[in-house]
Amino acid sequence: MFFPISIHSIPCFTLFFILFLYILFNGDDIIEDQDSEYLYRVPYPIMRNSNNESWIKSENIAIVIVLAEGVKREYYKIAINSVECYAKAHGYQFILTHDNVWGCDYLKDKFFRRHCVISKILPKYEAVLHLDADIGVVNQKRKLQEYMNPQFDLIFHDRHFSPEIGMASYIVRNTQYGLDLITEFSNYEKKLPEGSFHGTDNGAIHMFLAEKLFPHNLIELELCRRAWRNSQNVADQFAYTSCIRSLFGANTDFGKVRILRKVRSLSSVFRCPGVCMCVYLYHLYGTGYVRDDWLTSGIWSLDRDFMLHGLKTDHLKKVPYGPLRVSPMSQTSWYSPFEGDFDMERCVLGNTTWNHNPRLIGTREDVECGLRKHEMKIAVKKNHIYQ
Repeated sequence: MFFPISIHSIPCFTLFFILFLYILFNGDDIIEDQDSEYLYRVPYPIMRNSNNESWIKSENIAIVIVLAEGVKREYYKIAINSVECYAKAHGYQFILTHDNVWGCDYLKDKFFRRHCVISKILPKYEAVLHLDADIGVVNQKRKLQEYMNPQFDLIFHDRHFSPEIGMASYIVRNTQYGLDLITEFSNYEKKLPEGSFHGTDNGAIHMFLAEKLFPHNLIELELCRRAWRNSQNVADQFAYTSCIRSLFGANTDFGKVRILRKVRSLSSVFRCPGVCMCVYLYHLYGTGYVRDDWLTSGIWSLDRDFMLHGLKTDHLKKVPYGPLRVSPMSQTSWYSPFEGDFDMERCVLGNTTWNHNPRLIGTREDVECGLRKHEMKIAVKKNHIYQ
């Protein structure tokens, strides 16, 4: 049974429109204005639930990677090895499987088949972490329970470079609500708009959740549905997801669903004088447990990062000589955060000693500064799309 959330939609759309107008007339100025440099130094306080770490035992949590039929582990070797080694170090169950052995073949889209597989595995555990095969663990000392909460049956995350809810990973608990939602979503394939650039499951999750959480916002839902139906390219998809996200507003929690945001809410800011100096804030920010690797040229922080997305073997490049900058790189390139290969025989319970490439470890401040600069560019991009 689903629990709809009743909200007043007009304020959300009003705020969205005000933000749009502000970006429309000030977006490029924000990027170029050196006075705005402090915005890039606003930290993302990490949303963790350290007090809840013991409420669910590690052996009752499964980390599941679903490969399409015929896809080999070697294509994601480094990422998968890091996840398996991490799971063994903390006592999680590790499951690597293909999507053609679970009775989900009736689904044509491989992206929806993987959610069907998750729904088949979930009843055997208290919770499941679904991961795309190209997601790797870099901070092996973090625990999944830090990002979980008994109040929520499903935990999604925002992507940094778009208004999307990411479907490369989510956490779902073995409750009737969690199982029903994932099962129903796996069958949402039949509702994909024909002839549209719909974004498969990444596009569908927005409309699906909006229909479940805001069933009474019929006008807004229909407007966003038309945008999805008429989507023909990435820009259209960007506009569609922005439409849906305006319904969600600044909230992160919706009944039994939580969406870990890159930005949660804002009340006031105090900045120290000078560029890249200290910032004290009254924000409530939240960051998810995974982000795209290319956003910072592979540089990550022990203080804020956990998992990185986009680690495909055939896209792997050698780390270049010379200084590295925290800035976006090609989405089809990445550098291994590790030195050498994983010795899987040494991946045992309690062993969290890994060999990282020290050149790719940066400070939290520098990594988050790079992420915020990219966020600002995306805001300006949104301005151009709406024009």
